[in-house]
Amino acid sequence: MHASTRPGVADLDALGSALTVVAPPEFEDDNGHVNVGHYYRLHMEAADSHFHDLGFDDDYRERTGHSVFSVEHHIRFYDESLVGDDLSVHLRLLGVGAKALHGLTIIVNRSRGTIANTLEFLELHVDLTTRRTVEMPEALLAPLRAEHDRHARLPWSLPLSDAMGVR
Repeated sequence: MHASTRPGVADLDALGSALTVVAPPEFEDDNGHVNVGHYYRLHMEAADSHFHDLGFDDDYRERTGHSVFSVEHHIRFYDESLVGDDLSVHLRLLGVGAKALHGLTIIVNRSRGTIANTLEFLELHVDLTTRRTVEMPEALLAPLRAEHDRHARLPWSLPLSDAMGVR
């Protein structure tokens, strides 16, 4: 990824939105802003929705006995969000391997025009019987690789953990 340019809201909109929500009163914590647990849930729901659309759905799990497991997450905060703020979640694939996916979900506070936070993730493709990693079928890998190739050409980046990636 390019290290020199941070994305604006329009750059992130080009990824498409995996989820949108207006922060409801129950998201507020004792500090008067959206609680980290609610951010985390938004990140996970958006990633689940995105990967469901790419074929990692209930039918796939039932038919193959395979799924993906989260093995590492790093969340980074940039700006707070308050009850009533309009939030959207976007996903960028950073790496795709035969058994692994590396990506970033990004929560945008549309009311403020800022990035609220990011969640960098590493997922492994697993056989649910053996509980061991297995290669993804080409029918799943091909669209993931195509999406990754599109995302790799984007002219912006956000800070990442140096500890994660697909090799």
